[in-house]
Amino acid sequence: MTRDVLISLKGLQYQGPDNEQGNAELIVPGKYYIKKGVRYLIYDEPDDSGEKNCHTIMKIFDDRIEITRKGSLSVSMNFLKGCKNQCSYKTLMGTLMVGIDTTDIVITQPDDDTMKIDIFYNLDLNYAFYAECHMEMDIRSKDTAGAFFA
Repeated sequence: MTRDVLISLKGLQYQGPDNEQGNAELIVPGKYYIKKGVRYLIYDEPDDSGEKNCHTIMKIFDDRIEITRKGSLSVSMNFLKGCKNQCSYKTLMGTLMVGIDTTDIVITQPDDDTMKIDIFYNLDLNYAFYAECHMEMDIRSKDTAGAFFA
């Protein structure tokens, strides 16, 4: 994969007694590289207000993914299948305790220019269950992304 990439981020949440679905989708440019066997994705994305950027660094290991966001939102999240992790999620409105119980991680790289990451997890907010979640990322070399991101 080339250093310059386009990243499609989709977040799905299923919550409540009727399993209501909430979702968010974003396409951003980013950088991809490998250092000491670890794959890195680095990108900026707008915060929830859409005004300020959050700088995101994603470390992709064979068995886990670490996501660190800094800016108007600040958090360090670890996704490891079968493990529950706690972290502080700092926002402009205050800090939340977030629990991430990762049920599955699927990383595929069908060709040299494409990588797909699916993370399935249960999300707790302030120690109470909030939603079942699915984070889907499609990363493509910028030169070959073409119609996929059009």
